[in-house]
Amino acid sequence: MMRKRAQASGAPAAILVAIIAALIVLYILFLPPEDRDALLDGNETTGDDGDSIVDGNATILLESPGRLDYLSQKEIEHTLPSVNLYTTVKDVVLESRQSIYVKNAWFDKTAYNITFPIGNLDNTDNIQLVFNVEQASGRLNLVLNGNEIYNNEITSTNIDPIDIPKRYLNDQNSIIASVSGVGWKFWRTNEYSLENIQITGSVTDKSSQESRVVFQVSNTEKNNLDRVFVKFFPDCDVDEVAPLQAYLNNNQIFSSVPDCGIQRSLEVSPHYLLSDENALVFRTSEGRYLIDNLIVESELKELTYPTYYFEINESIHEDILDGNLDVMLELLFIDDLDKKKAELVVNTHKAGIDTYDQTYDLGLDPYIRKGSNVIEIKPKTTLDVVELKVVLEET
Repeated sequence: MMRKRAQASGAPAAILVAIIAALIVLYILFLPPEDRDALLDGNETTGDDGDSIVDGNATILLESPGRLDYLSQKEIEHTLPSVNLYTTVKDVVLESRQSIYVKNAWFDKTAYNITFPIGNLDNTDNIQLVFNVEQASGRLNLVLNGNEIYNNEITSTNIDPIDIPKRYLNDQNSIIASVSGVGWKFWRTNEYSLENIQITGSVTDKSSQESRVVFQVSNTEKNNLDRVFVKFFPDCDVDEVAPLQAYLNNNQIFSSVPDCGIQRSLEVSPHYLLSDENALVFRTSEGRYLIDNLIVESELKELTYPTYYFEINESIHEDILDGNLDVMLELLFIDDLDKKKAELVVNTHKAGIDTYDQTYDLGLDPYIRKGSNVIEIKPKTTLDVVELKVVLEET
């Protein structure tokens, strides 16, 4: 009976131990990795400042600086070629015929249809019909696209050009020439014989009314823009020109008749500039402009350089002075292809970086002081720094 009671009392105790063991395992599993390693690894020591030292090393500063821009100047000027804006007007023959003949009699009637296109109607003006008269009787009638433009009796071989109203014209056109009837005089025939027929017009070439110039802006310039100016000198005649329009990457920056012969400076939003290719467009509808001394000027922000801080307590400082610990700065760059140049400032002490390597190490023992320490990076080329690390190493 006593044995049975002992067995009965031992069972709950075993269950309790199992529960406690399970809770301990769960506690260890849910610890942060560094705390779990510290609990399970008995070979690790801890420095006086609380930093973990494994195999004699401790990381006391770890940063990811990223892209560090370098600018050798506070202003960047993009000098652009001169721009000419103008229109040319050319008199052209839109359609011609060597000769035509029309007649009207009681039993015989002939009309003539002249068809002609106008390729650029909006820019075609002063449209006229000209011809010489070899034979004439009756009244000559001309109908353009269903609209009468001439109805008269011609008594001379040369007549003034006939103006063709632009409002009657289309892209495709037709002039029907005919002659009036003879009335009751059935034995007669009214007829016209015309030679050297031409339809003429003045065509304005507006292809040079707009001009586009491009320039490049680097990522470094774009990311550090403070102010942007577009400067130009307009050579023009104020009485003969239409307003000048200017666009920077499709953003209108000017629309007016400028002061001809006076340098102009326009401040524009830095947001209008793009990384890589930019386009500056000038446009007018009438007159001639010479846009000279064309410059896009960027004023850049004052760069601030990254600064990093770390602490050295008294006991570690003594170990450094005694030669028991070394302090190492380790930099990791994005590649080993580009030249990396920079000035490192550690507690007012300067050191230079000049390397193609992907890593750079510098011993900091001579520069270290007790308490707060500071590291500043001043790039001399644009740098991509993946990692900056300060490590304590046992000697």
